[in-house]
Amino acid sequence: MVKQYKVDEVAGLAEKLGERKNIILTHYSGIKVKDLSVLRKKLRAAGIEYKVVKNNLFRLALKRSGLVAVDEHLKGPTAVAFMSEDISAAAKILKEFKKEFAEFNIRAGVMENVVYDAAQVDMIADLPSKEVVLSQVMMMINAPLTRVATGINQVMAALARGINAVAEKQGL
Repeated sequence: MVKQYKVDEVAGLAEKLGERKNIILTHYSGIKVKDLSVLRKKLRAAGIEYKVVKNNLFRLALKRSGLVAVDEHLKGPTAVAFMSEDISAAAKILKEFKKEFAEFNIRAGVMENVVYDAAQVDMIADLPSKEVVLSQVMMMINAPLTRVATGINQVMAALARGINAVAEKQGL
């Protein structure tokens, strides 16, 4: 007989996976509860939910939500960071936490239904955030337009100076 709390847990995890398809799996064994609470606060401030899961129930939730299976990474104590979009923000926070606590490990990440191993998640953490990339792109788009506008302004200013010089010469 299946216990109701397990059915509810699988349904809740499947719902989270439906809303937030990007996840990072971590191994948290050996970390004190107060330290995990600090990590949760940092993640929550970035709009990321961090939850300790039972591996079998999480497998069922993955299957129910239609996401790619990550069975080889679901061994031992597992906690999952759920995020909607920007996986790099979560990866950065988790990487910083990993520097502080050697027992903490990032196992894998899933972004857009593609599985990334721990090394790839670390590489994602080193990437600039979405906002930084967008601002860099906008600067690259804006720079040539700024130069064109400056050039046109210089032509117009030179024309105005020329007209002014002719007017002064003729005494007008």
